[in-house]
Amino acid sequence: MTGQLEQLAMRATVRIGPDGEPGTLWGSGFLIAPGWVLTCAHVLPLARGAESVGALRVQGHGLDTGARLAYWLGGGTDPEQDLALVRLARAATDGHACVRLTDRYDPPHQVTAFGWRTPSGGVAQRWSGHSECNGRDGSYGLTLAPHMEIPHGASGGPLLDRDHGVVAGVVKARRTGKDGGLAVASTALRGFRDARPVDGEDSLGPDPYAALIREHDRWHHRRTGGASWVRLQGEPTAGGRGWAARDSAEASALLADLPRPDSSAELQRMISRVLGYEPLWEDELAPVDWRDGQGWAHDQPDGAEIVALHYLLAVAHACRRRAPDAVAELERWVKSRIEELPDFLAALLRERAGGDGRRTPDDAPLVDDTAADTTGTGGCGGAPVLDGEGPVVAVELEPDVYGSGDRFHWRVWSWPDGAGTPRVLAEDTGDEGSPLAELPRVLDQPLRRAFRRLDAEQRRTRLELALPVEHFGLHAHTWPQSDEPAFGTQREVVLRSLKRRGEPAAVWRERWDGVTGNALKALPVHSPEYAKEALEEAGPGAVPVLCRPPQLSADSLADAIAAGYGVALWSLRGEHARACGTDCGELYGRAAQLLDAADGAAALPERLRALRERAEEESDDGADLAWAARLALLYDDPRRPIPICDDLLESP
Repeated sequence: MTGQLEQLAMRATVRIGPDGEPGTLWGSGFLIAPGWVLTCAHVLPLARGAESVGALRVQGHGLDTGARLAYWLGGGTDPEQDLALVRLARAATDGHACVRLTDRYDPPHQVTAFGWRTPSGGVAQRWSGHSECNGRDGSYGLTLAPHMEIPHGASGGPLLDRDHGVVAGVVKARRTGKDGGLAVASTALRGFRDARPVDGEDSLGPDPYAALIREHDRWHHRRTGGASWVRLQGEPTAGGRGWAARDSAEASALLADLPRPDSSAELQRMISRVLGYEPLWEDELAPVDWRDGQGWAHDQPDGAEIVALHYLLAVAHACRRRAPDAVAELERWVKSRIEELPDFLAALLRERAGGDGRRTPDDAPLVDDTAADTTGTGGCGGAPVLDGEGPVVAVELEPDVYGSGDRFHWRVWSWPDGAGTPRVLAEDTGDEGSPLAELPRVLDQPLRRAFRRLDAEQRRTRLELALPVEHFGLHAHTWPQSDEPAFGTQREVVLRSLKRRGEPAAVWRERWDGVTGNALKALPVHSPEYAKEALEEAGPGAVPVLCRPPQLSADSLADAIAAGYGVALWSLRGEHARACGTDCGELYGRAAQLLDAADGAAALPERLRALRERAEEESDDGADLAWAARLALLYDDPRRPIPICDDLLESP
């Protein structure tokens, strides 16, 4: 069936050029959902900005229509940035073919590239070439062996995985002076969650990737007869059993009607439980929608159909409360599919799914509201939390002991399954560390990757910075210091003491119990000379408030850490007179009001974030809240300490 699939792929491949010059070829693209063409951003004239691209002309098999650039990923040189979505002026009808995108996590081997070219400046004609994917280039680049020469104009065309009958990438470029070339893995399309809309485009909503891939799956479900892509992919051959293309298409369409996962981290946890082991997650393979998780069923020891059905049961269990009707449809389909299994496979699935605390496949209903919630969510979405708190990313900043004192090595932690599950997401691999002033730039991409994985629709991940107290003047809440909103206005940003690695001391736990079990009360620390005595004598619920910036109060902050305080507030103002003035009194009063209004210590990070957001807004009360923008919060939870890592963050 590969030959017919190649014909369908070519029918879905289009050529793109300026609207006023139908014969001009800028590059290729391909239909992935009705009305939507995926291509490489570099084939479009983006030098003067996306809004200047103008009207486009898209032509192909039975298709000749106007179009425009709708979304793109920035157009950088990296493969994952070189993608763009073109919206047709009129939606493609059922008569136009759309490719079927892979959901697999492994790279293809035998591939066919498709596109258009203009030989010697003549009339545009179709082109295809066979090759092998023989390596990776970065996170999303697929290198193509020198079995073919990619012509000018073919960039943006589809790359067909010949072994599995699905499109696994986008043709990007030929290698200068050589045969072969480079393609962009289709997993890069998941980056369209953060796509840049052009000219106010919003037709795909807040999550363009989910909207696009779900329409893609619905379209292929509607087109399963005749010479459809799904039918031509073929059926399993090993004893007539397996997870067929039709199974995948029908399941994907049912998943498309469910609410989106709350976060990529939630989805990863679910996949790990279904597989029985935790994959070595890489950023380029991180799933972001239910369909992506189904792709992990392939090539598993227990067989794709058992793993896939188990996964669908887990998804149904997670989403039942939010989407009971859609879950009921999914349950009916899964039950009918289970009835087709031989007894020994049904028993295997019963053992796997039943072991998760769900009802066995012979029971009805398949999903039990009272069963143990092994997804850790209690519904569709939601990461494991600690006493009502959401997910956390902590950055460990270790001064370079061999440097000048202003360079830091770093490590990014998360706790995906609760307090006892610390995981390193990224870390510094250099020998010299990074200057303090460059940390916002150096940590920008690692943090954004972590946030994309953990952020939920209604809950953003907290950012914690663990560093020595002498550097508590770090204005981390103002990062990333660009045209984008500051972290501190969009998410909770707090500081932690780097000294508190590993098992918490008893005094730290006692002080923490004091601020979580009692009303909070401001403890003004006026003078460094009397700070230690005041801190040691304060009762439960006391929260130190320091009016002096850390460069003038490092000793007092160290005393607070030694006395076990896990919550403290201090001013980040650059100057302070020898004696306290009216500004100090105002700070103490404001801090006391903040603490009085907080319903326990757990509420403080979000209350401070909200104040920072209001202070940032251009409104009449912005000046009254300027103090909040200069306030820092120590929020150091002993139930989730920074782990002691054998690999020290320092130069060799």
